[in-house]
Amino acid sequence: MPTIGVKYVDGLWTTESDGPTTATHVRQPNPMFEREISINQFQLEYFDKVIPDIAESSMFSPAPGHGHTPVWILGHLAICSELGQKLLGGSISHPDWIERFGPRSVDDIAPDDSLTLPLVTNALRDGYRELCNLAASTTDQAALDRPHGMPSLTGTPIVTVADTIALLLTNHFAFHLSQLSSCRRSAGMPPLF
Repeated sequence: MPTIGVKYVDGLWTTESDGPTTATHVRQPNPMFEREISINQFQLEYFDKVIPDIAESSMFSPAPGHGHTPVWILGHLAICSELGQKLLGGSISHPDWIERFGPRSVDDIAPDDSLTLPLVTNALRDGYRELCNLAASTTDQAALDRPHGMPSLTGTPIVTVADTIALLLTNHFAFHLSQLSSCRRSAGMPPLF
C-alpha cells in the first residue's frame, strides 16, 4: 500500500507517493493554513511510523488508559477530516461513518469485518490529503470567517470555519494520534523516539 502525502516544494503543495498511485494534485498554498498544513504533514509522518504496529486483531480492543479502540480512533480522524472538507466546500465520502465515528460518537464499536485496518487507514490518509488540498486552495475569506455550525464546538474559542480547519489539522489530529500511539505501546512495541 503506497504512502501518500502532501509536501510543500518550491512554493507549491504537491502530492507524493512511495508507490503506485493515480492521485496527483498541485495547488498554490493559502498562506492562512500554510503552517497548519506543515504541522499536519509532520503528524502524518509520525502516523506512518505508528500504524504498521497496529494489528488488525486489535482493531476492536480498547486500549488501557484512554479506553478507545484503534478502529474508533482511525474512523474518528477519517470522518473529521471529511467534515472539515465539507466546511471548505468538499464532500463527505463516508456519510455512514458520521454517527459511528463523528463528534460525540460512542467508541464502543461492535466488531465489523468491513472496517478493516487498510480501509480506515486509507480513509484517514485520503481525508487529510484532500483537507490539506482544500485548505491550501481556499481563497474565500468570507467563507472562512463564517461560524462553523458544529455543536460539539459551541461555546468554545473555536468559532469560525478557519478556526475549525486549523484545529482539525493540528491539535485534534495530534490528540488522537497520541491515543493511537498509546495503543501501539500497550501492545508491547518499543518507543519510536
